[in-house]
Amino acid sequence: MYISEIQAEGFRCFSAEAPLQLHLRRGLNVLVGPNDAGKTAILDAPRYVLWTRGDDYVRLEASDFHSKADGSRATELLIRCTFEGLSPDEESRFMEWCTNEAGTLRLHVCLRGTRRPLPGGGDSVSTQYRAGRDADGMPLEGELREYLKTTYLRPLRDAERELRPGRRSRLSRILGALPDMAPQAQAAASGQPPTLHDVMAATENSVNTNTGVQTVQTNVNSNYLKELSFSNDLLTATLGLGAKGSFDQILERLELYLNASDGRSEKIARGLGYNNLLFMAAELLLLQSHPEQAPFLLIEEPEAHLHPQHQALFMQLLADKTAEGDLNNGYQHQIQVLLTTHSPHLASNADLEAVTMVIGHKTYSLGKSNTKLDGDDYSFLRRFLDATKANLFFARGLILVEGDAENLLLPAVARKIGKSLSKSGVSIVNVGHRGLFRYSRIFQRSDGSSMPIPIALIPDRDIPPDSAKPMVGDRLTETEWEDTKKTTHLENLKKDAGGSVQAFPSEQWTLEFDLACKPGLVLSVHQAILLAKGAAGKTKQEIMDGAKTEIEQWRAQGKTDEAIAGLVFENLYKKRASKAETAEWLARIIDNLEDTHTDFRAKLPPYLAQAIDYATSLGASSAPPAQAPTSSGDAG
Repeated sequence: MYISEIQAEGFRCFSAEAPLQLHLRRGLNVLVGPNDAGKTAILDAPRYVLWTRGDDYVRLEASDFHSKADGSRATELLIRCTFEGLSPDEESRFMEWCTNEAGTLRLHVCLRGTRRPLPGGGDSVSTQYRAGRDADGMPLEGELREYLKTTYLRPLRDAERELRPGRRSRLSRILGALPDMAPQAQAAASGQPPTLHDVMAATENSVNTNTGVQTVQTNVNSNYLKELSFSNDLLTATLGLGAKGSFDQILERLELYLNASDGRSEKIARGLGYNNLLFMAAELLLLQSHPEQAPFLLIEEPEAHLHPQHQALFMQLLADKTAEGDLNNGYQHQIQVLLTTHSPHLASNADLEAVTMVIGHKTYSLGKSNTKLDGDDYSFLRRFLDATKANLFFARGLILVEGDAENLLLPAVARKIGKSLSKSGVSIVNVGHRGLFRYSRIFQRSDGSSMPIPIALIPDRDIPPDSAKPMVGDRLTETEWEDTKKTTHLENLKKDAGGSVQAFPSEQWTLEFDLACKPGLVLSVHQAILLAKGAAGKTKQEIMDGAKTEIEQWRAQGKTDEAIAGLVFENLYKKRASKAETAEWLARIIDNLEDTHTDFRAKLPPYLAQAIDYATSLGASSAPPAQAPTSSGDAG
């Protein structure tokens, strides 16, 4: 069985009026989004209802109740996990807790909490754990309670400690729960290979009969303990491995560690990242192998200590181990994983349909039935949505651009008009081609609702002016386009805008040409292009002064602004200068201009300022309204 839905109201950032309702799929589920969006609260919800294996102590506190805008705190909360897809064995074992809903047997597991303020200050919190959609069924107890416990991997976990031998170590409990270890607790049948019990007994006997061990043992007993004993209570000690105790004590002496990479046989210390990989591998093995444990794994920020390439390998492993086909390898369960991450590397390597964005305490699944992406878009994004573009999952605003020039130049333009993209949480995503809508449709919902992220698209108009005909040759210019085709082309630049997605096409041709068309910017553009092009034997200042002289000469000749822009742009169009290098130079020149924010805005093509204004329109206020100050339990 698997968890198909997690619901919560009155819990942390999820009020009764705006509850959490998260649908999960079998296998892998990935939560992404900015800080304080509610990801941790979502991960904690099943922890509180189902409890966890290991040493986690989970108890509902007063700070877990939703804090309202007026500062008051909710007095009731309800968290519900719904299980579906029960196997015949699970149905028969847990039938009395299940609910038959239109022929489908579901298991609803609920935590209902009540907070009561005490007269002397403080709060009393009471909890009920029951089955039933409204927590009105049988209490959760016994076999079901143990079966449903989840495995939780906390962020910044100390994997080395978890794998270290010791009393009640996590490793010993993992080993003791594996079906393959059960026969090892007993002596082997006649003629069968020795079990771990036999090996440890033989080793213990060899240690006990060792001359050095016997000498030390005799010395302690005869010369010390005998003198410390009462006449009727003789103290004696045994020096050995302690393997005569329970099988659990044997397991507590085992340690799982990584071998040296250079083939050395001795144990060496390995890094935090590698130990985390080893620990997560052990937990995954247990979940897949143990028939008496629901295979549900919660992971918070698994990228901690992991190199980016290992993050990609880990996400691929999770995808493989959570796939239904992995049951063919003899494992008992298909694992279900719910993880949170802030890593673009993990997000870009996850199947897009497995991703749910969490924004402003609301969830937005990216499954096919929820977005306006079509099947071809999913295939395309699976190939091209890399880590450099996956930061779109974590931004408070987005600007999607077609090339390196916009990517490098827009931050400087924004700064000069008084807008900080970084302070506003805005990311620029360079898709490297004209397919901006392939990415923007991620944020467009099939039900017509809007995601609270302003997304500005800046596509090139890509119609050269008539004055550029000598430069572009056979390419159609403005008046050569048929009216209907031009209308269709211009409409296509905005056709998929909608919801939180708005398009701001260039007004003339490309970004660089449009900037060069502006009298107040043409000199800066020309200087940047010539600096990128370079000139042997000339200093930077000589190149910039030469650009100024050329602009003055062209104006003296009576050339129009558009004609001058064409002359300036020709070096880029003919690839005599790099667009990326030109953008870098132009960004530096813009930063050094003495214009006020208002003066520089007046120089810009209006669409560029409008796109930046829109992408930064939420800024810091894109976060949900702040709740009243409380303890850290209110954090999402």
